[in-house]
Amino acid sequence: MITSPPQHLRRILRGARSPCLTLLLALATAHAADEGGVATEEEPLIDAASLVQPALLSGPGYSVDSRVELRGYMARFLIDTPLGPLQADSVEILAEREAELPAIEALDRVTRSDAFLRAAGNRIGATAKSLAQIVLHPVDSVLGIPAGVARYFGQRLERIGNQAQALSDRAAKTLGNNGNPYPADAGPMTDAREEEKSEAKPRKHWYSTITREAEREFKRQVKYNQVKRELAERLGIDPYTGNPYAQERLSALAWVGSAGDFGAGSALGTIGGVGANALAQGGRINDLVWKLAPDDLRARNRERLQVHCRDELLVRQFLRRGAFSPTLQTAFADALDALQPADGCDALLELGMTASSDLEARFMVNALRLTVAHLGARAHEGSLRRIGAGLAYVAKDGEFVLPLPVDRLSWTDEVRNFLDRGELRVHNRTVLIGGDASLAARRGLTERGWNILVHAQRAGAPAYARGGEPAAVDID
Repeated sequence: MITSPPQHLRRILRGARSPCLTLLLALATAHAADEGGVATEEEPLIDAASLVQPALLSGPGYSVDSRVELRGYMARFLIDTPLGPLQADSVEILAEREAELPAIEALDRVTRSDAFLRAAGNRIGATAKSLAQIVLHPVDSVLGIPAGVARYFGQRLERIGNQAQALSDRAAKTLGNNGNPYPADAGPMTDAREEEKSEAKPRKHWYSTITREAEREFKRQVKYNQVKRELAERLGIDPYTGNPYAQERLSALAWVGSAGDFGAGSALGTIGGVGANALAQGGRINDLVWKLAPDDLRARNRERLQVHCRDELLVRQFLRRGAFSPTLQTAFADALDALQPADGCDALLELGMTASSDLEARFMVNALRLTVAHLGARAHEGSLRRIGAGLAYVAKDGEFVLPLPVDRLSWTDEVRNFLDRGELRVHNRTVLIGGDASLAARRGLTERGWNILVHAQRAGAPAYARGGEPAAVDID
């Protein structure tokens, strides 16, 4: 079968000025489509307005760059804010970051006040000194450039199954089930795409676990977590948010407020409402995340997961996995409760333990939510299936569901090869696409006999563009 030109050749030809070269590309692409089905494509730069409603592109004091890079089927937005640029690696994260902006402004006012600065003088210094005595090694950096969820479509599956269980057993003997024994290796949505070395995340080491345990114990002693959750609830934001501007100010205020010599809550109260309750609406965040301490929340989620999963050790280790924040672990358990699968939960947990970023953890949660929203009560007693590094669901009535909570699906080589897997050659199959899909992707799916649902609904979904068939505009 003749396929389309390699991506590097297409890039060269696309940038060329020679009419002959341009004609060569057009002929090669047309031939590939005629002889081998739908021609594959690259992920383009697109107009942000083709993905989201206009209300998400600007607001009081902020604006979003009109050009958006698609990376691994997720959009990477750049938000211009008064505090500096802020990146959002999906439409969902864009909506959350914008909902957090009023809260950041309120936090910024308090942390720059004279009362806070006076109270913070000795408090922060004492905290740093105490932590220096406890923490023997620095926590590894988790910064990096997310590669979207492209590897979800990979052919390979690494460090899952028996190897994951072996690591779990070894961790139980070595660390007594404390901390996170799983390295940040390839996992769901992270199998196919190569990343540049400069963009790869550094590996986490065993001593990072001890560091986190020491910090958690110290923070418990000073009531840091409690104060932080109370402040986050007052502001209507996730206490475990990955927003660096919000996290920095929220943490500083919690440290000082936990000493009891600064009324952090009262200080916020004088500012008035900040209108950041969007995260509590539409199922985006369970209010127990604010009410329960991390250990109590983990214990509750453990009980809930054990209803669906058979391997208790696997459940305990999943709940220590760094990529899933307490908020996402709770959302994961919520989705499983709604789905009520008859089997496949252990395989799902093993997939979850290989997630190496917030974006990948969100993908798994949202895949479950898409399935629940589509099947409703028909979802009960179905089977979770692991397909490569991804997941699918077989309903009790036989419908095969492939949930893809991506911002825009392009018909790349990875997607085509993934959909040609033998496990996906079944009858009565439906693909749920959270956002949009290119015309080529729709044609490729139709050619393979899939029922296609774009802009599929799910709990907590962001405001994607709607109305007719929104088409991504290639502005590259």
